[in-house]
Amino acid sequence: MQEIHSEAENIENLSQCIIDAFKKMDVQEGQVLTYQELYPYLQEKYPKYKDVQTQAEQHLVKTGVVNPAPDGLMLTQVGGQRLYGN
Repeated sequence: MQEIHSEAENIENLSQCIIDAFKKMDVQEGQVLTYQELYPYLQEKYPKYKDVQTQAEQHLVKTGVVNPAPDGLMLTQVGGQRLYGN
């Protein structure tokens, strides 16, 4: 994924990359994608993810796609519908 110099674009692109990770790892509604699983994916797809990770996660929480979990991010019902159309 191409890195953009605008912080807002970086946040949006990283948010999409996180969503892609949920789909690639077949995480379903109510399940948690752990940081242990997520970080290697982000490192490969978006190496500068640490620059905007917190903001991207907050964006996904605000849009209702994920909820924070102690060890990662939990896919919500809204997130499941967005990813899988259920």
